[in-house]
Amino acid sequence: MTGLTTQVVPLELGEHSYDITVAYGLKERLAVFLEPWNQGQQWVVLTQQAIYDLYAPIIDSLKDAGFTISPIIVPGDESAKNIRFAEDVWSQMVELGCDRSSILLAMGGGVVGDLGGFVAATYMRGIPFIQLPTTLLAMVDSAIGGKTAVNLPAGKNLVGVIYQPKAVLVDPSFLATLPKRNVISSLAEAVKYGFIRDSKIYDNFVTRFDDLVGMQDQDLLADIIAKSCAIKAQIVSNDQFEGGERKLLNFGHTIGHAFETIQEYGGLYHGEAVLYGMKCASHISFKKGLLNDAEYDSAMSVLNQFELPELGKVSPERVLEIVSHDKKNINGTLSFILVDGIGNGVISTSVTPEDIVESLAVVQ
Repeated sequence: MTGLTTQVVPLELGEHSYDITVAYGLKERLAVFLEPWNQGQQWVVLTQQAIYDLYAPIIDSLKDAGFTISPIIVPGDESAKNIRFAEDVWSQMVELGCDRSSILLAMGGGVVGDLGGFVAATYMRGIPFIQLPTTLLAMVDSAIGGKTAVNLPAGKNLVGVIYQPKAVLVDPSFLATLPKRNVISSLAEAVKYGFIRDSKIYDNFVTRFDDLVGMQDQDLLADIIAKSCAIKAQIVSNDQFEGGERKLLNFGHTIGHAFETIQEYGGLYHGEAVLYGMKCASHISFKKGLLNDAEYDSAMSVLNQFELPELGKVSPERVLEIVSHDKKNINGTLSFILVDGIGNGVISTSVTPEDIVESLAVVQ
C-alpha cells in the first residue's frame, strides 16, 4: 500500500453542492469529519443489524465525542425499501424526539442509503442526511447523486425523490469484511463507468480483474472508487434530475431491474442483475452496429468474468411488461442506454421490444 491519501471529489449543484471524501481509515476519525454539522441535535444512524454488530464502536465513538446519536435498524436486503419500513423509521424518529434540525446518517449499502435518503427527504418535509456507504456499490454509485426511493410490487424505485446529502464519506477499509459475492456485485457499477465514459476503467477490468475482485491492491481500489465518484459527480452536476445525460448511468439497469422485479428482489443482488442487463445492452449495441465484432467480444469477455448465480428462465412477456413501467419510459418511448464503442454511452430511443427479447438469449 503506497501513496494513499484523502481524495475529495466535489459535486457542484449550486446551493446543494457537497463533497465526496475518499480516505482509508476515515471511519476511525468519523467524529472529526462530522463535527461541522454537530450542533447538539439528535442524530440517527440508519443501518442494518450485520453492520451494527461489526461497527457499533464507531457509533460509541461519536457518543464519546459529544454526539447525541441513536441507531435505527432495518433489514439489509431489498425488502427494506418498502413504505412500511419507511413508516417504521419515521415513527422511531418521532419517539427519539427528532426535529427538523436532526441529521440522519445512512451507514450501509445501497438499500440503507436509498431508504435513508427517502426518509430524510420526507421526515418533517426534509432533514439533512449524510451517506456513509459500507459497500463498494454504494461507494461508487448509489450513495452519490441524491436518488432516493422505495419499491412497489410493480417495479423497483417507483416511489422516491431527488434529495441530496450534505456529504458522502467513503472509507474503502469497510470493504475488508465484504463477502466475495458482494464485491463482484458491487464492481458492476464500476465497470459500468468504463463502458459509458472511461475506457481506462474498462481496461483495468481487462488486465487487472483478479486484483480488483481480490481487493489486494488498495491503491488500485481507491483509484477506481475516486474515478467512479468523479464520473458520477460530473454527470449529476450536469443533469441532476435525469433530463438527459444522467440517463447514461442506467446502462444495464433497464433489463436488470426487470430481472430483479421478476425475482421479487430476493434472488439476484442488484449488481448481479445489472451485469446481466449489461450483457443484454451490449448485445443490442452490437446488433445495432454500435459495437464492432472485437469490441463486442471484449465486452462479453469482461462481463463473463464475473461469477453470477444462475438467472434461470425468464418470460420475455414479463420482462417487456416491467420495462413498459420503467421510469425512463416517457409517453410510450423508452430511453435505452447503449454503447457506441467502449467508453461512449449513448441514449437510444430506437430499441424495440424485439431487440429486448432477442437480447435475452445471451443470458439464458
